[in-house]
Amino acid sequence: MKNPVLLLRMSYWIAAIADFVIAILVWMPERMGVTEIVYPMGLASVVIFSWAVLLLVADRKPMERRWILIPTILVVALIAFTRTAFSLDGNIEFSIALLLFAIALIILLAYSYYYAAKYDTSK
Repeated sequence: MKNPVLLLRMSYWIAAIADFVIAILVWMPERMGVTEIVYPMGLASVVIFSWAVLLLVADRKPMERRWILIPTILVVALIAFTRTAFSLDGNIEFSIALLLFAIALIILLAYSYYYAAKYDTSK
């Protein structure tokens, strides 16, 4: 890919859309392994929603704000780890599709950051 800005923007948007979906799904008790909505679900939803907005703000100056991909990789990895741990404990249903999506997203974000940094230093 000759344009790292396009790759960064794609990374920001895919991660933001995933965050918006998770922010909504957090409000569904059966998806979270509980019987009713509890306070931590609301807290998680607002934090996840805020992170999605942060990614969309980064899209306005993609090269200058590419650093946001580093903590985003950490967040995606921790969410995937947490979901997998709770799945293995039997609290929620295991989904190979969600795990593979998280791994693919981490690879995309890491490559986008690496490629943008490499492109920026070569100028």
